[in-house]
Amino acid sequence: MKLFKLLVLSTVLATSSPVFAADPEPDSIVVLARHSEAKPDDPVKVQFTSFKVVKASFDPKKVEGGKATIEIDATSLKSGADKRDAHLNTPDFLDTKKFPKITVDIDKVKKKADKTYTAEATVKFRDVSKKYPVTFDVVDSTADSIRIKGEAKFNRNDFKVGKDSPDPKTAPVQNELIIQLALTLKKT
Repeated sequence: MKLFKLLVLSTVLATSSPVFAADPEPDSIVVLARHSEAKPDDPVKVQFTSFKVVKASFDPKKVEGGKATIEIDATSLKSGADKRDAHLNTPDFLDTKKFPKITVDIDKVKKKADKTYTAEATVKFRDVSKKYPVTFDVVDSTADSIRIKGEAKFNRNDFKVGKDSPDPKTAPVQNELIIQLALTLKKT
């Protein structure tokens, strides 16, 4: 899944507070980015620290057919470097002042294997709406929630993020990004 595609899946199935107290890993949405010219800190991990499930309708015992909407606060990005974070927020990249929210709508959930599912994620960001096929694993569940994990690739250019150029000075970040997520989706 492309970066925002994975963002969408993670956002759609995300909640800001984990339901499973025994799970030491908190909910997270992380984008991995590599520089066009490799750097020692590659991949750069950009974490979105604020996201919420706006609505979710599914049966934890039968996830197929479920739907969810996740909103990600694009301004909540953290990469571990304040200067980089400030640059990522500018019109050169995410332009979070103008586009502070990423919305992910998940539907058409189908079972692929024992705990693996596919779905269609519609990601809306920067006046662009893109549909992506996504895959995720259900790693735990309760009577009213599921815990999912997934990873997908996406192209930042799908959402007009950064410039598209073979010149690393013009486009310092590779086009292909990876989104990783660990989310708790609670029925609303």
